[in-house]
Amino acid sequence: EPDESDRLSAAEVRFVAMSASGEPMDSCAAALGVCSRTLRRWKRRPEVASAIAELTRESMATAKSTLANAANKAARELVSLAESATPDASRVSAARAILEHAEKFVELAEISDRLAELEQRLQPGQPGFKRKGY
Repeated sequence: EPDESDRLSAAEVRFVAMSASGEPMDSCAAALGVCSRTLRRWKRRPEVASAIAELTRESMATAKSTLANAANKAARELVSLAESATPDASRVSAARAILEHAEKFVELAEISDRLAELEQRLQPGQPGFKRKGY
């Protein structure tokens, strides 16, 4: 059960949603009927900052999924254009776009895999983890 200090008020919950959606601080303050100083104080509270970060991550995951779906549709359309009886210049342009984007996609996928592996290695207790003495 969360501690009383971990609970957010209704106004803080609204602030979290507004802040995570990119609403400017002065707009949040006006909508909530509080001053900007109050919002800055709320934002310093770990539970509010954590809630904003979590909602932002969820929003980014949704956006990523939406863009991935649109990219899939666009790629199919490019392949269709490249294979169709459209003028040569259009097919060449579609094929070039496919190759360029496929190359970038493969590079990003490889980098993402390598980054995930490095992050895993940096976790304390994992093989290969070395604590630096500062």
